[in-house]
This record gives sequence, structure tokens and C-alpha cells, in this order.
Amino acid sequence: MASRLDSLFAPFERTRSAYPIAIFRIAFFGGLALHFFPALVHLGDSYRPGALRTNEWNDWLYLDFSHLSPATLRVASVVTMLGCTMGIVGLRPRIAAVVSGVGFYAFASFNGLQVQTLALVDAWAILLLWMICGGGSAALSVDAVLAKRDAPPREPGLLSGLVLFQILLAVFFAGVEKLLAGWPGSNEMGILLSYPRGFMVRDWVASTSLLHASAVTRALTWLTLLVELGTPFLLLHRRTRIAALVVYEGFFLGIVAMLEVPPLFYFTFAFGALLALDDAQVERVVSVLRRHEV
Repeated sequence: MASRLDSLFAPFERTRSAYPIAIFRIAFFGGLALHFFPALVHLGDSYRPGALRTNEWNDWLYLDFSHLSPATLRVASVVTMLGCTMGIVGLRPRIAAVVSGVGFYAFASFNGLQVQTLALVDAWAILLLWMICGGGSAALSVDAVLAKRDAPPREPGLLSGLVLFQILLAVFFAGVEKLLAGWPGSNEMGILLSYPRGFMVRDWVASTSLLHASAVTRALTWLTLLVELGTPFLLLHRRTRIAALVVYEGFFLGIVAMLEVPPLFYFTFAFGALLALDDAQVERVVSVLRRHEV
């Protein structure tokens, strides 16, 4: 029993290569930047007095944030973007998560019209994990350059383990919700892909007749269920991890290619699965990349 518990908690307690969480850090904070920076740069579009607003997150912020002066809002937006940039370059990621997380949450609460997406649910959770655990800057970061370490970079596995499980749980329960909604007995992908050009689906999808065939859309419906329900478990087992990762990455690449989803969605979920790779698999990938460089 003790050995089983040890193996269960090992991903959270042992140290591991710092590269997977570093790559995810760059992708995650980069996705946040792509998602929020346009609204924070052009404050007048969403945050001026009298702007059309939607209440998505915090009622108190939605009501009281409107009393802030334009100068205060500008300072808050600049500080928030600086915090996110710190996360991208790996300069004190815990502070970066606190500053950018509080700022993004406040602006999304003040007006969610331009920035609201389901991916924010996982973004808030991951930012909170980063605030609590810290880390993620032992490689590919300003912190790593300043530290000047000679040994291969390693980090505690707590942050990467918790982020991985947060992402895989979200994917799995997305599949559960589809089961409860009756996807197995319906053709939901057929309905989704039949949306008109410029709404939800990419233009090339709307104009490709093959993607509207009943057999194809039903196959895509079942493929979605199988990937969302199956890959979270297969990624946790070493023997099936690489194959599951290829399927998982192809699935999310297909979503981005076919549907008009924000970059934050892809950068969070697609790059998050890389955290499942163990040290030996990371070393194998690094060696292949070095071989191609030579």
C-alpha cells in the first residue's frame, strides 16, 4: 500500500527536468499576453466611461472598477502587462503570476466582453498554482541566466504535476459533460460545423463539403469523445504516453485549425500536456533536437 501511495504522489514530490515547465511557462504567459494585451493597450475600446460591458467574474469589481480614473486604469494595465512579460521571460514567475493574475482578473471582471472565454477558468487556476508554488524559471529564463548554474536545470515536480492534473482533469470532464449532453447518440459535430461562415468555424471549414458529410461529422463526434475521455489516462502511463501525446496534440491542433478559438486555449491545453513527459523522454527529445542542429 505504501509503495502504491509513493508512486501516486511521486510526480508531485520528486525533482525533474526544468525544461517542460519552462516551455509551458513561455507558452502560457505568452497566450495570456495575446489574449489580454490588445484590450489593455486600447483601453478606450472596453474600459472608457459608458463602454458596453458584461459582468462575467466579480460583481464588486464590475460595479466599483468604473469609478477609477483613466490614468489609474492606464497604470494598472501597464503594471499587469509588465507582470505578464516577467512570466514570459522567466523573471520571478511567482511575482509575475501575482501581478498579472490579479490584473487580468480585475480587467476581466470590469468588462468581459472582449476577453471572456472558457479557457480563463483554467488560466485562473494555473495562475493561482503559480502564486502558491512558485518556480518554473530554472531553465529558459532570466532567472536561470542570473543564477549561472553549471548542472542540468532541475526543479521540484509540485508545480508541473499540479498544472498537468488541472489540465487533464479539465479535458476529461469536458468529455464527461459531452456524455451527459447525449453526444454518443447525436451528431453534435455536424451541428457545430454547419455554422455559417465567420461564426465559430474557419472559412475553409465552411467551404469544404467533405467536412459536412454525416459520416465524417459523426466520426469527429466520436473522436472528440474518445480523445477527451481517453488521453488524460493514457498520458499518465509511460507505455502509452508518446502515442497519446501525438493524438492529443493533433486533436488540439485540429480544433485551432477548424474552429475560431483564442490562442490562450491552445497554448494552455496543448503545451500543458508536455508536462507529462518524464526525464528520460525529455532527454530523448533534446538529443534529437541537438542532432538536427549539428
